[in-house]
Amino acid sequence: MKLKCSGTQPCMRCDNQRKICKFPPEERMISVQESYLRQLEEGCSINHHSRRSGPIQESSVKEHSSDSHLETSALNPYASATGDAIDQSRPTGSSRQHTAGNDTTQLGPDGGNGLIFRHNPLADNDYTFAKAPDGRYFYMGPSSSWSFCRRVLALIGKHVPESNYLPDPWHLDGVAFKLHWTSLRSDEVPDTTNLPPLDYALFLFNTVKFYFGHLFYIIDEPSYLQHLQELYKDPATKATSSRLWYAQYLLILAFGKAFVVQSSSQEGPSGSQYASRAMALLPDLSGIYCEPLDSIRALALAALYFQSIDMRVAAFQHIGQALRVCIVQGIHRHMPEEVVGAQHSRLCNHVFWVVYMIDREFSALMGGPMSIRDEDITTELPCHHDHSLEALNMTLHIRLSRLMANILTSSSQRLFAFGLANSRAAVYGVGRDFEGSLIKNTQSILRQLAELSKEVTALLNTHFQGSINRASRMALRLILSYHHCVVLTTRPLVMCALHMHIERPDTQKFRSIPLTPAVASLIQSCVDSAQTVLRVLRVIGDEDLLGSSVAPLRKLELTQLEQLLTPLTPVYDPLMVPRQTDDPEDRAGGLATASEEPGWDFFDADMGVGISPTELLDLAAQLDADCWG
Repeated sequence: MKLKCSGTQPCMRCDNQRKICKFPPEERMISVQESYLRQLEEGCSINHHSRRSGPIQESSVKEHSSDSHLETSALNPYASATGDAIDQSRPTGSSRQHTAGNDTTQLGPDGGNGLIFRHNPLADNDYTFAKAPDGRYFYMGPSSSWSFCRRVLALIGKHVPESNYLPDPWHLDGVAFKLHWTSLRSDEVPDTTNLPPLDYALFLFNTVKFYFGHLFYIIDEPSYLQHLQELYKDPATKATSSRLWYAQYLLILAFGKAFVVQSSSQEGPSGSQYASRAMALLPDLSGIYCEPLDSIRALALAALYFQSIDMRVAAFQHIGQALRVCIVQGIHRHMPEEVVGAQHSRLCNHVFWVVYMIDREFSALMGGPMSIRDEDITTELPCHHDHSLEALNMTLHIRLSRLMANILTSSSQRLFAFGLANSRAAVYGVGRDFEGSLIKNTQSILRQLAELSKEVTALLNTHFQGSINRASRMALRLILSYHHCVVLTTRPLVMCALHMHIERPDTQKFRSIPLTPAVASLIQSCVDSAQTVLRVLRVIGDEDLLGSSVAPLRKLELTQLEQLLTPLTPVYDPLMVPRQTDDPEDRAGGLATASEEPGWDFFDADMGVGISPTELLDLAAQLDADCWG
């Protein structure tokens, strides 16, 4: 007689018959996206929280007069924080007592309002497209500093009408200065009049070399100087036979004059007449591949010049075209010396990496995605074939550019050997995969920053000891690039806090927002990095080594923004933000007014890159505890 398995475990019937129990598994295993799993966890957390505080929420429903209002507030990550306040006197993750009359709101990732800190408000929201006074619509790039200022001004104007909101100055592309030129036909002779003497041209060349730093790797110095001698022997012949090199020469003159004579007129910055001549020599897209390396150099220099005069769209387009020429010529791939020759391999390597870094930087400034995946690049890093300080410095800048790409755009690299996919998080990613992932992705970037900061600090401590060496432009560029990555990573959290602060009830407007220690520390890190950038730039500016024609526009925007935010800024409460040092005056006093700064002596201290790798890793771990603890 056949006995049916009882389904229990162990099964007495099967044991008596000495048979193996066979029954279907309790659950069918499925695979889901991690972001979807996090959303389910958040929903369970909110439901569990609702069951524990039912009577309080019932009174809250009556106070707000409808269930639909609460439903909308829970689903909308930017809804007003007018619900129940949460007592923060208890540690994160413990049970909390709700008080209807409390004036503070907990913004930790584990609270209901903490959902705001799971979404990047800069990636996609109502301010993604803005209408300018002339009726045109402009895309507000998520990582663009220009767009960030526009977003903040729009947010204040919408929610705080009593703030004496002034119209946005906009300062659209090309407002600072519009460069004009007329393209020359290929059979026309370039203009060689009013060129500076050879010795002054050499002086301007070395000036640009000093200011450009690692970006000057794009110029082949021996070849350039040889062409320069030939130009001054027969200007018309050389300019006609080497049009693209002549364009580079004119752009070097334009940059050099702008650096040496730091003043502008109605006609534009000093040397702009040379830039206009250079732009007229650039070939159209059909003729750009005749001299590929010279084309890339001319396009990259043109992009840098456009950026310097605030023609950002033209700059982005020119560097994008330079990168595409690199791809067409294959110099993003490793070029074996035994095949193409050692010199050509080295030149192509330097040219590509400079274009790569400029493209990454301009993409971040425009708020655009990356133009090429790192997985498609096989050319070696400069430090692999050159162990000089310059090559090591350039390698660190490349790695910072790669980190910037990770911050802006996600990518996945297949690990075929194990059949796994290794995803790299993006703080500014869009789509379903990034819903509710801001904290997690910020955590991932913090760990990468910690690893990279070790190498940057090691380079500074090894090669730039003492106050004089610390003031080296090579060291300053590394420090500025690092802090730019910190600001890009943490700025979305600042915007989250600004949304919560502005959208609170009027009775809470002048109270500080209590934050979890991890989020507060991250926001403080963003502020510290931004202030470090300003301090370094101010020191350089005091030595007349900084300045551009668009700086007054940026200063005007920041001044206006400060005036708008001053009435809304709560009185500073040192107890609300956790300190990373034992001395409470270290940070407040260390970032004091410009009159207290001692010029180059600012670098007397053992200045690393700011927050230490250990502190970054601690912040990442603390975020993990706040989110899922």
